[in-house]
Amino acid sequence: MSSSAMASRRRAGSAGRLVRSVLLVAVLIPVTVLFVQVYQDAAEQKSFAEKERHGVTYLASLWQLTLALTEAQAGAVAGRLVDPETLPQAVAALDQIDDRLGGELRTHDRWRTLREKIDELRTSRFTNASAAYTGYTEAAEMVLGLFRKVRESSQLIRDPDADAYFLEDAVAEELPEATVAASRLADLTLMAPSRPQSERITMVATLAGVRTAVTSPAGDLAGDLRSAVDNTQSRSLSGSLLGRLDLYQRSMDRFTAVSAPGAAEVAPDATPLLAARTELHAAAAALGETIFAELDDLLVARIEGLQRRQWYAIATLALAVVLIAVPVALTYLARQRGGPQEPPPAEPGLPAAGPVRRPLVTTSAGTGTDAGGGEQPGWGR
Repeated sequence: MSSSAMASRRRAGSAGRLVRSVLLVAVLIPVTVLFVQVYQDAAEQKSFAEKERHGVTYLASLWQLTLALTEAQAGAVAGRLVDPETLPQAVAALDQIDDRLGGELRTHDRWRTLREKIDELRTSRFTNASAAYTGYTEAAEMVLGLFRKVRESSQLIRDPDADAYFLEDAVAEELPEATVAASRLADLTLMAPSRPQSERITMVATLAGVRTAVTSPAGDLAGDLRSAVDNTQSRSLSGSLLGRLDLYQRSMDRFTAVSAPGAAEVAPDATPLLAARTELHAAAAALGETIFAELDDLLVARIEGLQRRQWYAIATLALAVVLIAVPVALTYLARQRGGPQEPPPAEPGLPAAGPVRRPLVTTSAGTGTDAGGGEQPGWGR
């Protein structure tokens, strides 16, 4: 084979290896772009869900405060003693939660104002039930406003999954509204007999409006929870949730029944009303605890799934890099080692390598000798 042909083959082989290397590296570009898109999308969704979890943590503590506040309101209006530690403990617990999450959820100002109002109520000596009712009603409105603020700032109100959305709507809007309204209905019903006769007709209209404020969110609450069960893939949601909902609805039915005024009187007997109120309060507390636990479980499962998606994306990119890097590395090593060494081409004007023939010199005797002095047979005259 001529030297030019061998050089041409070497150039063609080098070019082919270079093209293969470039193509393999080019495949990595779209794989990397896809990885970045998948990883960033999962990271954004995970951050969204983690912020929702912070909202659930805050709201669960705020729910405990709501229960303690309505219980304190009942005692203040009725002039009876309640557990003096329940409300301070709920305030202290929410104080810690607000210190940790209030900056992210932008609740510091609202909570500070509400805490000051609660401290004022705890130190107040109300002269009558109406003053106690007014003071605690103002605090309860501030509590509901804080519920709305946390729902918005934690993005729970924009949850993309139907089951989680219906759960958060039930536990962060409908249940607190129904609980606060039920507390007001019980207090107004107990206060009605002490009202002047001239206010009886107005009181009947007020009680009817408050009763609607109880039954409307309670009905929406039941609809939310059934929708959550119908749209969930959780195996535990339906069994644990619907049982607590049934108990809550039975308690609500008894409460609204005994709080309804009779034909001849504005307010019913206080004893069954207080019993029904206590039963409803306990059922609401149990239902709220269950909803918060189920909602948190859904968010945890979503975050774990998004974390797995990120790991899958990383593993896919790593595999692609390995599959591309190995051929490139093998090609590079082959070039470094090189193939069989070809003899260098002869320079122009020089004979090719081989046996050296010396010129003959003819002696006077007619014998042929080479230039080195040796005789060469067969060479003569």
